[in-house]
Amino acid sequence: MNVQWQIIDKQYDLFRYPKGQHDKSLQAWDSADELVVEHLLTNNEINKDSLLILNDNFGALAIGLNSLSPTIATDSYISQQAILQNCEANELNAPKLLDSLTPLPESNTIVIKLTKNMGFLEHQLGQINQLNNECQIIATGKTTLVTKNVLALFEKYLSDVTTSLAKKKSRLIFAKHDNKKQVPASKYPVSVTWPEKSLNVVSHANVYSKDQIDIGGRFLAENLPELTAEQTVVDLGCGNGLIGLSCLHQMQERNKSIKVKFLDESFMAIDSARLNVAEQFEAQLEQCEFIATDCLTGEEEQSIDLILCNPPFHQQNTITEHIALQMFTQAKEVLKDGGKIFVVANNHLHHSYHLKNIFGGFKVHRKNNKFTIYKCTNHLQAKPEAK
Repeated sequence: MNVQWQIIDKQYDLFRYPKGQHDKSLQAWDSADELVVEHLLTNNEINKDSLLILNDNFGALAIGLNSLSPTIATDSYISQQAILQNCEANELNAPKLLDSLTPLPESNTIVIKLTKNMGFLEHQLGQINQLNNECQIIATGKTTLVTKNVLALFEKYLSDVTTSLAKKKSRLIFAKHDNKKQVPASKYPVSVTWPEKSLNVVSHANVYSKDQIDIGGRFLAENLPELTAEQTVVDLGCGNGLIGLSCLHQMQERNKSIKVKFLDESFMAIDSARLNVAEQFEAQLEQCEFIATDCLTGEEEQSIDLILCNPPFHQQNTITEHIALQMFTQAKEVLKDGGKIFVVANNHLHHSYHLKNIFGGFKVHRKNNKFTIYKCTNHLQAKPEAK
């Protein structure tokens, strides 16, 4: 595993977060991080008095540009924790951290780490467009992300858009904000309707499946177990809260209430879930919790009756199983004796292997030609009698 990052004349230890729980072949930085750090540190024509960084994945930009005292805005709780973890490991001061729902501060230079989510990129460019002062924008990403559509977005919101030559399969985009571009107000949060459940689901710009009802989540929501008012239910990796909302809908139809915890690492996802509950289940809002966190980290052992989960199989632009594995492992710890977890997954994924190893077995709750819902019951080992 490569954790030693050499940038210009300095070397840093960089880890993904949580340290030690990811694929050992995955680095905490890439050539796009290297390219923009080298450009800023070696170019004396850039105004570095107030540097804002958007979308620093695991702290590479926070570490490499630490001498410039940046402010960092991200939608990811995991990214924030990675930044803090890596600053501490390298004995550096932590930067000021903002979540994605906080208005962007006025800045002289803004660095953007490109993502695949075009809606989120457009939202961020729209935020920059609303700033009052003139500023320079430098975006960095793999060449596969610097597409005609991406450049068209930059030209829609910003001026003087150019690109660098490719280096190690990464490129930079340069642009300026000068208050001359007039663009429409942001369309986010967007709303989609699920007529069968009489639900209207709103989502911020960086929420998965924001433009349609997610089909995997829908399959689990349509096949929920029978709920009781005494249960504590977790919508794990909640996104816009579709599954938890369906739990509230089931109980509302029976004129009962239930405690639901909505957990996700995306600040926009958590706020979307909160907005949806407040709009459609206001009477049950006080019995719900909305927590930006890392899977089930922070939940008490043996405190949860039911976990409902549609696990992601990617982190940023990387396909990985480690998030699902962490979810299952922690679920074993936080479920009560007899507590259950229901997992919906694409049929080609091998979640059944991990669920069997962790819980000792599973049952197929429902299955169609695309998805399987696995059901596991947590059986705690009996404690030995005191001698």
